[in-house]
Amino acid sequence: MPVQAIASAPADEPAHDRLTIAHPLAAVAARNCADHTHDLADLVGGVACGAAWAQALHDDFMFALECGLPLDLEADPSYVDEVAVRRAMRGEALELTELERAEVKRRLAEITRRRNQPYRFACSRAAAARRAAAR
Repeated sequence: MPVQAIASAPADEPAHDRLTIAHPLAAVAARNCADHTHDLADLVGGVACGAAWAQALHDDFMFALECGLPLDLEADPSYVDEVAVRRAMRGEALELTELERAEVKRRLAEITRRRNQPYRFACSRAAAARRAAAR
């Protein structure tokens, strides 16, 4: 069985402090690292091994080049990820932003309101008839 030794970046390297759980590719790197065997001390930023980080960063870079995307993006705080919202509405456990959580809540309330509107009307007549009969 081949063995690969990966050394994590020393703490004095410039990029070492950016590869943390707050990095946008941290979840991807952690998934890449799930199949690797190593000690917890080998995890860069406490997230993934060096090979997993390298694979995540390389794949992200290649995708950006292939699609003609800019390499440096500023996060838009008003952005709502429609796919994440739909997945959360189906009950998947996701990390959502405050705006995305509000959008999920709004959409679910709208569905509930639409579904219960005819039922509420029918029940109100039946309830009124029962109340009248009880008096």
